[in-house]
Amino acid sequence: QQAELALQEAIRIAQESNDHVCLQHCLSWLYILEQKIFDSCVLLEHSVNKSLHFGLPYLASLGIQSLVQQRAFAGKAANKLMDALKDSDLLHWKHSLSELIDISIAQKTAIWRLYGRSTMALQQAQTLLSMNSLEAVNVGVQQNNTESFAVVLCHLAELHAEQGYFAAASEILKHLKERFPPNSQHAQLWMLFDQKIQFERAMNDGRYHVADSLVAGITALNSIEGVYRKAIVLKAQNQMSEAHKLLQKLLIHCQKIKNTEMVISVLLSIAELYWRSSCHTIALPVLLQALALAREYSLQYLASETVLNLAFSQLILGIPEQALNILHMAIEPVLAHGAVLDKGCAMFLVAKCQVASAASYAPQKKTEALESAILNLNEAKTYFAKVDCKEQLRDVLYFQARLFHTLGKTQERNKCAMLFRQLHQELPAHGVPLINAFK
Repeated sequence: QQAELALQEAIRIAQESNDHVCLQHCLSWLYILEQKIFDSCVLLEHSVNKSLHFGLPYLASLGIQSLVQQRAFAGKAANKLMDALKDSDLLHWKHSLSELIDISIAQKTAIWRLYGRSTMALQQAQTLLSMNSLEAVNVGVQQNNTESFAVVLCHLAELHAEQGYFAAASEILKHLKERFPPNSQHAQLWMLFDQKIQFERAMNDGRYHVADSLVAGITALNSIEGVYRKAIVLKAQNQMSEAHKLLQKLLIHCQKIKNTEMVISVLLSIAELYWRSSCHTIALPVLLQALALAREYSLQYLASETVLNLAFSQLILGIPEQALNILHMAIEPVLAHGAVLDKGCAMFLVAKCQVASAASYAPQKKTEALESAILNLNEAKTYFAKVDCKEQLRDVLYFQARLFHTLGKTQERNKCAMLFRQLHQELPAHGVPLINAFK
């Protein structure tokens, strides 16, 4: 309220003085203050047009970047958004606006990750780091302590963690902690990413009590992420009704604030709850709703993940041939841009579908299908081992042992059985799910 009062006074004085430059600065601040109250795209478009008219490239470029961000969340065409950022980059280079070049690259990194193109996001992040490493650095002076630099490094840390390079992710986070101490302006960015990476590692390792202890820290930094992670822990601990209540509340809230990315993630988690409760047919409309949203908003990776979930639904409904057909639609983006855990889950699902489809084959063809499934399970095993996902590793080993037994390969079966036994003794003793869980 105090900022709004100061802004109103500035607008009044600027109008009296006929100061159009000051008015444009006021208009940009008006957008910042009121963007959470209502859809202020009109304000922003007006600001960009007027800034260009009065020769204010800095304000115009900031306006274009804010518009791109808003429209990315609104599901506008990706190619048009990238064209707009390209046009703003021309302004930056023309007027030597180095700070805005950094912001633009950081925004491209975030947008590529939103669209699920991790390779492109990694390329943009490396571009910013390479550009800044060429600048002369004064001894004892911390350079590049900007938000854009923090954003890029946080994305780099998470991208490395997703691929199982935890040591590299830790090094990046260590650098972030030194560059942005806990009491500094942008420290909450790395704090959130650090907590999320620790949470994922704990979940992969089956240490749900550790993951649960991290939820409070995540909630303090981002309440929506915190509630979602709490629901994931409850689901993993088989507290289905509590997880469902939490996810339903979160879904209503995210639909209200138009957080589409989280809406889709919540819908996928709800579908998984239905599977675990043996309500397989109820999960299908939920998944179709998620798929429609992902495609409408150009969220390619989430769309691929949803298709994998649909394939899994078809597998447990007894139509594995159809599941294999639609898997070909989704598996390429997952293998190209996905996290290691998702790659492992995808290859495990392909193997399950191959085995289920082989039931009706002639003996020779059935043997070939089972051998192909074993190769895919080997690939899945490599991915799960990379992120230390012991529960999934155990499931793969059990599945492989059964296949080797069917093929009469006793030595290989015994080796898988021994490794399975070692992991089973380490992990909590509950039934080994073969087809009632996708992730």
